[in-house]
Amino acid sequence: MKGLWALRSFASKYRKGLIVALLLMAAAGLLNAQAVYQTLPVFRGLFEKLASADAAASGAPMAELLRATLVLFCYLVAAALTGGAAMYMCEWLGQKVLLDLRAAVFGHLQMLSMRFFDKQRSGELISRINNDTTLLQSTLTGNLSALVVAPLSALVMTVRMIQISWRLTLLMAVIGPVVYLVTRSLGARVRRYSRLTQERMADLTTNVEEGFGLIRAIKIFGMEPTIVERFGDTAEGVRRAELRGARMRAANRIVAGILVSLALCGGLLLGANEILSGRILPAGLVTLVLLMQSVGHEISRLTRLNLNLQRAEAAALRTLELLDQTSDVRDAPDAVPITAAQGAIRFDNVDFSYDSQQPVLKGFNLDIAAGETVALVGPSGAGKTTVANLVPRLYDVQGGQVMIDNIDVRNVTQNSLRSFMGFVPQETLLFAGSVRENIAFARPEASQEQIIAAAQAANAHGFITQLPDGYDTPVGERGVQLSGGQRQRIAIARALLRDPRILILDEATSSLDRESEAAIHKALDSLLEHRTALIIAHRLSTVRNADRIVVLDDGRIVQQGTHEQLMAQDGLYRRLYESSAAQQTGIIQ
Repeated sequence: MKGLWALRSFASKYRKGLIVALLLMAAAGLLNAQAVYQTLPVFRGLFEKLASADAAASGAPMAELLRATLVLFCYLVAAALTGGAAMYMCEWLGQKVLLDLRAAVFGHLQMLSMRFFDKQRSGELISRINNDTTLLQSTLTGNLSALVVAPLSALVMTVRMIQISWRLTLLMAVIGPVVYLVTRSLGARVRRYSRLTQERMADLTTNVEEGFGLIRAIKIFGMEPTIVERFGDTAEGVRRAELRGARMRAANRIVAGILVSLALCGGLLLGANEILSGRILPAGLVTLVLLMQSVGHEISRLTRLNLNLQRAEAAALRTLELLDQTSDVRDAPDAVPITAAQGAIRFDNVDFSYDSQQPVLKGFNLDIAAGETVALVGPSGAGKTTVANLVPRLYDVQGGQVMIDNIDVRNVTQNSLRSFMGFVPQETLLFAGSVRENIAFARPEASQEQIIAAAQAANAHGFITQLPDGYDTPVGERGVQLSGGQRQRIAIARALLRDPRILILDEATSSLDRESEAAIHKALDSLLEHRTALIIAHRLSTVRNADRIVVLDDGRIVQQGTHEQLMAQDGLYRRLYESSAAQQTGIIQ
């Protein structure tokens, strides 16, 4: 159980609650055992004293029986109360640990670099945060009480059984190890099948996420039957994996039940011989049988507990795999925060690759002065977005340096570096909140006037005021209630509200109509003054007014200059520009 043991730190902060729970569980175990043993005085009164006509006539045995029954009732009530309290404390602890564990996993994932997320399916990560942690919580809270109560009850009951008849108790001593060996052999398989089930659940979560997230494309291409079939196949994989584990658990229960039943029946037969030999009284045999049944029940609980813990162990190992992931982009031990920035950017002989095999940038050099607006253009795969990703240090370079104001970005803290930057990505996704919340996301303390000013600058105020609830209108999951152009204008407003020194626009106007695009660029002309701007665009008409246009091809700069200078050259830029213009005007080259 190395995985579960490794997660003990999440429970250690609740030591007081854990101690209370353990005490309650211990009390419940002792009271359960003692309650069963207290049946001995009751049976003795029934079988031995009331059976005597003379004694029964005196009424004393009945009074003694009532007292014994009352004591038994008190033990049973006390056992129920402590057991219920222990169960609630275990649930309370489990929910607390689950909350901390989920927060720790989610927070840890947020700290990992983009390179990690490039290789992971979002459905897999969602499954690990939701399904794996829920399995851990349900297994531990549902079995934590049994983990203490069952062995303690079994131990105390066994001691009581020895007091009544050590010969009959030997039966349980023989059965116990056999049940343990069977459970141990099945436990490894249960853990393996449980891990397989969690992996299939991750596949299922991915299918669900894709089925809802890509619903428009699915309907447009008529892919509903294919998606439903794919979901059914994945769900069938989950079912098969679950049944494999269920077969192992069922086999364990059958074997344990048969062995315990053999012990019980053997105890009855041998008990009859013990009575005839005078070594035990009938009341003692009945109590011994009840104790034997209870011990068998506790052994069965322990075998089921072991198998459930094997399932939890598989989930714990998967969770630890995430917590053990380290970010390749980390603050250096001597990193210092940036307190002010002018916004000058320099790429000094930068080499970069996403997979350490196929280079994207090779010996890349570029100087951007503070306050300069530079447009990056080039064919798809030329490295434009990569350049933009390296400025806020979403990735680390393999060679060379990326510098802000002549300071290597690896020598400053990531949070302070990014606090001076605004970013509008090509794929604009909004959060499922209001328009106001989405604009103010990067600056929650912004006033309503500042939010409106940013929306006006992004040419978004007009359509926002026409929405049902204005700035309080929910945008829906991923902004589905808005058009693509509206989403991008809100994203631009969000970036502008931050008032960044460096503004990165990655295809930020690609989904806008001509009128909206023109209005935004007119606003940007004034807003970008005294700011460093890095603009990436395939629609080359949007970058004509840039201070400088840098043309990339295969990770290298092949041209740079103003629009007029580049158009005067017979180079890649002019070919790209003429092709872009032809596509926009509908002219077929």
